Amino acid sequence: MAEYQLKTGKIGQKVVDGYKKVEEKFTDTFLEKDESSPSGYTLKTGKTAEKVVGTYHRIEDGVVGTYKKIEDAFVDKFLEEKKQD
Repeated sequence: MAEYQLKTGKIGQKVVDGYKKVEEKFTDTFLEKDESSPSGYTLKTGKTAEKVVGTYHRIEDGVVGTYKKIEDAFVDKFLEEKKQD
């Protein structure tokens, strides 16, 4: 089976070159190389994303800490350790 290629011509080549420039600018601005990613890239997080992730972790730590306190209080109040025979 024959392989084909698009005939770009002068105008088409300018469009392709323009697209490549936009793609490279996007990649440089928003993506970083990541060998573990299927695409080879991951999204750059930036300052705003780092703040959001940090806030999420603080909330998560607070919720988990509160749950642990409730769990410990429940265990202290209603359970006792079984004695080994």
